[in-house]
Amino acid sequence: MDTRTRLGIGVAAVAVAVLAIGLGTYAAFTDTEDGPGGQVSSGTLDLTVGSNADKVLFNQANIAPGFSTTVTVDVRNAGSVPGTVTGSLTATGSDVTCTEPEAEAEKVAANACAAGGNLQDEMTVQVVSGPGVGTAGAAVPLRTFVQSPLPSGPLGAGATGTYTLTFALPSSADNKVQDDRITVGSTFTLNQS
Repeated sequence: MDTRTRLGIGVAAVAVAVLAIGLGTYAAFTDTEDGPGGQVSSGTLDLTVGSNADKVLFNQANIAPGFSTTVTVDVRNAGSVPGTVTGSLTATGSDVTCTEPEAEAEKVAANACAAGGNLQDEMTVQVVSGPGVGTAGAAVPLRTFVQSPLPSGPLGAGATGTYTLTFALPSSADNKVQDDRITVGSTFTLNQS
């Protein structure tokens, strides 16, 4: 055999040996397992105010100086995450008729009374309790009250809070408020804490 053939057979033998050794190192036991998994889901924030049946804060007719009424508004976080609730009131006044005593009290001609009425200047609102209320606040005129929000406070998931408000027409109110009307509205907001 010539040198070239011997060299070729030698290289081939070495290659077969290396290949056999390499295959032998990769021939081992293996095992694969799944690791722990899971899910993630978002929570909810859902504010309900009162019930569908009580969408009226209050209705009163023929009030006079000395009138007072206390109303409650339930706010509920029907969601699964905590929030902070706040609210506000709106008031729109009108003068239904301009009676003679009212015109005299306003010092205007008959039927020239203030178009927006004067009741919102005389009627007061007091926050007695509610989310975030430690002690009852002072009674302030409705016109002033609507310029600021109600006190805000925490409302946990599934929790209900109750705002208690007292509306009053003090005994000191005069004829300027005769036959005036106020339409009161409310809005509440729940923000994630």
